[in-house]
Amino acid sequence: MRRRVSRFILPLLALLAVASCSTRKDAFLNRTFHALVTRDNSWFNANTKLQETVAEVQKAYVDDYDKVLPIFVIGTEEQAKGIYPTMEECIEKCATVIDRNSMEFDGKEKNNWIDDAWFVIGQSHFYKRSYLDAERTFDYIGRRYKGQDKQMTAKIWLARTAVQLEQYAKAQSVLDEIKGQKVLPKKFPHDQLSAVQAEVDLKRGKVDDAILSLEHAVDITKVKKDRVRWTYILAQLYQAKGMDDKAIATFGKVTRLGAPYEMDFQAQVQQALAFDRGDSKKLRQKLVRMLRDEKNVDHYDMIHYALADLDLKENKPADGIAQLKLSTKVSTTDTRQKAKSFLKLADLYFDDKKYPDAQHYYDSTSTVLAEDHLRFDEVKTRAEVLGDLVDQLEIIDREDSLQAFAKLDPEEREKRVKELIKNREQQEEQDKQEAADARELIANNPTPPAGQGTPEAGGAWYFYNPVQISRGLADFKKKWGNRANGDDWRRADKSGSALVDVAEEEEPDSTASSSTLANGEPAWKDPASYLKDIPETPAMLDSSNTRVCKALYLTGMIYKEKLKDVDNAIESFQVLNDRFEDCRYTPESHYQLYRIYLAKEAGGNFMDFGGASSKHYADIIMERWPGSEFARLVQNPDQLQADEAAKTAESQAYDELYAQFRQGAYNGVIATANGVLEQQPRNHLRPKYALLRAMAIGGLHLTGPFREALARISADFPGTDEAKAAAAMLANLRTGDQPEAPVDTAKAEVGYSEDPGDQFIVFMVPDSAGPISNVKAAISDFNQQYFRNTPIEVSATIWDKHTQVIQIRLFQTKEKAMEYYSLFETDASVLRGINDQGFPLFAISSGNYTRFYTNKDEMGYSDFFERTYLGNN
Repeated sequence: MRRRVSRFILPLLALLAVASCSTRKDAFLNRTFHALVTRDNSWFNANTKLQETVAEVQKAYVDDYDKVLPIFVIGTEEQAKGIYPTMEECIEKCATVIDRNSMEFDGKEKNNWIDDAWFVIGQSHFYKRSYLDAERTFDYIGRRYKGQDKQMTAKIWLARTAVQLEQYAKAQSVLDEIKGQKVLPKKFPHDQLSAVQAEVDLKRGKVDDAILSLEHAVDITKVKKDRVRWTYILAQLYQAKGMDDKAIATFGKVTRLGAPYEMDFQAQVQQALAFDRGDSKKLRQKLVRMLRDEKNVDHYDMIHYALADLDLKENKPADGIAQLKLSTKVSTTDTRQKAKSFLKLADLYFDDKKYPDAQHYYDSTSTVLAEDHLRFDEVKTRAEVLGDLVDQLEIIDREDSLQAFAKLDPEEREKRVKELIKNREQQEEQDKQEAADARELIANNPTPPAGQGTPEAGGAWYFYNPVQISRGLADFKKKWGNRANGDDWRRADKSGSALVDVAEEEEPDSTASSSTLANGEPAWKDPASYLKDIPETPAMLDSSNTRVCKALYLTGMIYKEKLKDVDNAIESFQVLNDRFEDCRYTPESHYQLYRIYLAKEAGGNFMDFGGASSKHYADIIMERWPGSEFARLVQNPDQLQADEAAKTAESQAYDELYAQFRQGAYNGVIATANGVLEQQPRNHLRPKYALLRAMAIGGLHLTGPFREALARISADFPGTDEAKAAAAMLANLRTGDQPEAPVDTAKAEVGYSEDPGDQFIVFMVPDSAGPISNVKAAISDFNQQYFRNTPIEVSATIWDKHTQVIQIRLFQTKEKAMEYYSLFETDASVLRGINDQGFPLFAISSGNYTRFYTNKDEMGYSDFFERTYLGNN
């Protein structure tokens, strides 16, 4: 009997299962079957993979605590590239499950898990930074699946996507739409809504509104990591608004919420940095306790920075500077903090007009400061400018010291030299002893001695910290190069005078032959080496004074033009005038003082004390140098501005003519250039016009006149860059090479347009790269891994007898093409050995491709691509 029932039931169940597989029948069994298949098969696997990947990205992400933390962690661009294949896999799984299990009847989806599958697709696009695709997906969910679970959540993500696209008005509109709903789903993430609102407010500069939204998010969220992170951000916002007491209290909450170590530590330090008034005793005690905790050894630099901040706020600049210097010395792995400490020191010295010290620390800052830091260019510029200033100040100090030494009688000189040599010997012995002590300590102590570290607390001693040792070795090599391990390494090639107070490490190295004496002793022990530069003759003294005069003038100009420090500029120019009655720069020095006082008088509130005025210096110039250019400028103070305006007009005219040259209008270029050269003797671009004229003649294939024009440039404008370029072209003509067009300045390419239409990727591969079929196969594998859901065609065309062009197409937008370009350029696995060889790679519109290929214009299009696609002006 049982066998008969089984024979009847099993086929029936099989038939029911087959029947339920249909997506065209709106029956309970069909809906249940496809819902289960959607949820428990592809969607579950894709969603699990997505969440795991996102968790890994968030775990690996390193927060920059110098800035307000992002409310949501979405990873870096590099991380997005790394997870690209995984996100494509998630998209493919969900796209497949939608295709096979969607049940749409009368415009309504009957499978309640289809919107979840679309939601995973949207999130996958979002985390791989394909924001336009994410926007379309979330917008589709919001419009198509009304009343279903993911409709409103998708709108939150639509707002988040709009934020990433910097469409803040659109993001706010979407959030307002959500808030306008009378009823929201039971499991709707209200905390996420408030957090996204805070993010939009911050992007729009509405910090007060952001605080209110984030306070609400913190109050209602049930996710601990979100509560901790958002509380920390709240404290940062309070601090930014000057609500110091509230910031300190909120940072304290972070530590009580059980934040991760790094955030907990930062919160404690930020409590000290937020301090602005009152008694700092408790905060100082907390920081000192943190210095005693060895687990904070890599953050000792930050703690000393916080202590320095307290000192500076309490008007203890000397103590603050000492703490900052200590911060840089105990720094281990945190280059960001080291840069902060260096920069703070540099700014303090700069504000105090202690420029040599400021230069030292700006220079140190520039070696560790991130290139994307807001002040990177400023720091680099200040380091260079102050470096120039320090060079001139050192010239003045050195020459003054040598001149003073020349005035001593021989016995006094000998006595002073002996003292210098004796001091040097003592320093050398001290250096040797310290090095020997360090080696002995390392050899005899296999484990770090307890209590070694900072003066205030225990920690890893320098010589037991491998990070510090490696950093020290790198710094050593950077300053001194690769040197043999021997005694006297630091001064082995220093034979110059020790009379001047100049840092020895900044002096140029002498040759090896001058570093030692014939008897094997170092050259610095020879008294004669200290006397060789002393200006003992009138000619040597004149040369020394010439160097001082020039250095004083350049110092004044740096103060005036680059540092805007007119007080020091006045002092430099006045010292020059008082010291040198008629040196090379005396007239210019008087003129600069005239300009400074003219500006002071124009600014108002200027009072003439002791005859220092523009009229005073104008009278001197007119009396002593009546026929000079400076006298002409004094007679007409606006002449300088007129000259600058004329130069600007001349530059614009040249730019226009250069554009005509690029268009091939050679006859017109020659005629215009001839007119300028004949009729405008004061035009500051005459050498450029001459070169452009010569190149236009070359463009007409007039070889003889071309040679004559190039030779004339060398004769008419000797020593200029244009003369050097002309000489190089003549040399090329003799060897049969064709000259290239002048590239003295970047000019706009003619014929290429910023076409928003269909785009290609062009990859130019030389024959030396191997069979083109292998390259195409690797690119196809790359496409399968990163763009498995995007149809991409790969083809090859001959460029010339040595090169082929691979076309990768088709991308509907410039953004899509650049997304592919970025991934292609940085891939380190599939395309290894192909994309890292420096072969030209471009994105190009279909319209521009025709001109690019027809004219074989690799260089011209490369310039266009750099400027319009990569933004490199």
